[in-house]
Amino acid sequence: MANPDPLQVAQLWHEVLMYSSTPEEVARYPELMGRSPLEMRLLLMAGAAPHLLLRDYLAALHIPKSTLTSALNRLEGQGYLRRVISPRDRRSFQLELGERGQAFLRSYLDYQRGMGERILGGLTPEEQRQLAALLQKVASYMLPRQEGAR
Repeated sequence: MANPDPLQVAQLWHEVLMYSSTPEEVARYPELMGRSPLEMRLLLMAGAAPHLLLRDYLAALHIPKSTLTSALNRLEGQGYLRRVISPRDRRSFQLELGERGQAFLRSYLDYQRGMGERILGGLTPEEQRQLAALLQKVASYMLPRQEGAR
């Protein structure tokens, strides 16, 4: 078998992403569809690691402070999250999910679980393990790292 064409691989990946949501899911999860990637990442991080300080978000996301502030103002104004003084560093803030943020996180996880089931549904158990291992490898290479970690 010849080496795969990088353009074809990227196009296939794009197709998977473009068609990963069914019209029924778009109707079922309207709040998920209206969030920017940064807003989604902030909500997921706040749900998974509420102890993070705002400076941790800046470092992890590699974004300017003004970009973070704008996104936080939007999400806070819409009731998705709130800034609270950190109990471990009283000079800093951390994020906590509001009611809308908690509902968003539940919907997001439900949506992701359904997508994962569809992805794996057409594969044998061995193919499922192979896909998971390959995606883990791709993710570890593609995800941003701290300076000097590469």
